[in-house]
Amino acid sequence: MPSSNPAAPSGPSAPEPGGGKSGGGNPGGGNPGGGMTGLLFATMFPQAAVSMMSLSPPVMAEAVARTYGIPPETAGAYSGLVYVFVLIGNLVAVGLIQRFGPLRLSFACVVGAAVGLAIFATGGIPGLLIGTMLIGLFYGPLTPASSQAMAHQIGSPAFTLIVSIRQTSVPLGGVLAGLLVPPLIGWHGGRNGWSEACLVLALGSILVAGAFSTASPLVRRERVAGRGLYRRRLLDPLSLILRNPRLLRLAGMSSVFGAMQLVLSTFLVVYLVSAVGHDLVTAGLCLSASQVAGILGRPLWGHVADRTGAPRWVLVVLGLGMALSCLLAAGLFEVGPTWLSLPVAILFGASATGWNGVFLAEIMREVDQAEVGAATAGGLLFTYAGIVVGPPLFGALAHQAGFPAAYLVLSVFALGAVLLVRPKRA
Repeated sequence: MPSSNPAAPSGPSAPEPGGGKSGGGNPGGGNPGGGMTGLLFATMFPQAAVSMMSLSPPVMAEAVARTYGIPPETAGAYSGLVYVFVLIGNLVAVGLIQRFGPLRLSFACVVGAAVGLAIFATGGIPGLLIGTMLIGLFYGPLTPASSQAMAHQIGSPAFTLIVSIRQTSVPLGGVLAGLLVPPLIGWHGGRNGWSEACLVLALGSILVAGAFSTASPLVRRERVAGRGLYRRRLLDPLSLILRNPRLLRLAGMSSVFGAMQLVLSTFLVVYLVSAVGHDLVTAGLCLSASQVAGILGRPLWGHVADRTGAPRWVLVVLGLGMALSCLLAAGLFEVGPTWLSLPVAILFGASATGWNGVFLAEIMREVDQAEVGAATAGGLLFTYAGIVVGPPLFGALAHQAGFPAAYLVLSVFALGAVLLVRPKRA
């Protein structure tokens, strides 16, 4: 178990209610007061808004491609580039949290991502690249910041559920992008309707962020660690993970689980249409069902982890669910286009998209409150590495050996992740 942080501030501080491990306090960790509803909204809105903005360009990929005469398949390159800069933003998050406070930083990230989306819409081909970079950079700090803001809740009996509810904001952003982007493009019409839709989403996000951060005492009165309280190097979050074997096993698991999640959302429709034989509408329905299962699964698995007091076993069950999903998905190739694809997609979504809250709560429990943001950032380095590397490797394997073989290989990786995180017998 980790020791108290030697770099923690030595000045007096009041004990945090439900505080986690001793020795760290909660510098820059938000305010314990203000109510759970206010805290949840203050952490969920920024993640949902930036998730929505990051997922809007793929939704409008065909319209963007028509405007600039580029192939729609470049949406895949957009997703990869976004996550490269998400990883960079995640790395620099710790110092920004300490300097500005996690909630203020989160709402500033909404503004920064909105500026990126506006540049994406108005800057031509260079604007597409610059906007993508900015969206990714401002997405990166959000999860470490929201984790640090909730660090004082670690002792709560419903802590995993609280974190899991917060994490529904990420797929919720995808739902918002799917609901808002098509009608906005249709409403504005014309060749550049997508550009005007981006500007509406950016401006709306800024206005809501500004209104809430101004009105909320949680944001206005947030305590911050201040400049120079900690002297950290850029890779200190990674070092924190590497020094703690329990954190390292969790982080290694998250690489595989992160890859699983992106493989599901990226390839399910392609596989069901091109290999299994479904029509596009049915395949899209299966993907939507998998995402809904993930949104519902996050708080469900968080509740189960809290009630059983065995969050690592919950992660084991989720990993086994992913392995089984991959085996069943491979079997769909032999079965052909039947109703069986729907329950397979739902199981896949509930497991491969439902694990995040339980994982993050476990990361947060392993360290002192002062180190929550750094530990989250370090763990997410592994998660994002899996997200960046996993789908291209899966796609290459599917191209060479076929989708069924690729899903079978993926099931083996899921079982390996289960072995990493399985609790050891005393």
